Amino acid sequence: MRVAVFPGSFDPITNGHIDVLKKALASFDKVIMLVADNEAKKARFTTEQRVEMVEGAVKGLEGVSVGFTHGLTVDFAKKAGTHYLIRGIRNDADMVYENKYAELTHQLDNSIEFIYIKASEEYSGISSTKIDEMGKAHKDISHLVPDSVVQMYKKSSF
Repeated sequence: MRVAVFPGSFDPITNGHIDVLKKALASFDKVIMLVADNEAKKARFTTEQRVEMVEGAVKGLEGVSVGFTHGLTVDFAKKAGTHYLIRGIRNDADMVYENKYAELTHQLDNSIEFIYIKASEEYSGISSTKIDEMGKAHKDISHLVPDSVVQMYKKSSF
């Protein structure tokens, strides 16, 4: 069974993430959506809330599970028995960032393989930061994110 980990802060998960996930499922039997804490970013939602949003977003998709880590992605991947990490790419800036991330990761474990998947053009401008700005301003984000995210913004007070 080919298993991959798709890590991200998913703060929040977007339709662009789901697009990349669906493309990954064409090549892997199982994809673990890994909600990871990134100390470099100040998360808007708690880990539990982000896991809840991701679980809601992937409900009904065969071959997908959701996990979380407060540690390193490479350690999670090893425990999951895989060497494949899915990384979504929207633009050239993402590619530069991802190459640096891959270089650092390979210093920890050079057996990790990065699988870069380009998001469809319609999702290239979507970022979690932009979604968060719109969500906090009570703008309609329903066309950009799964319903679980819309519901979380309705429940949250900022």
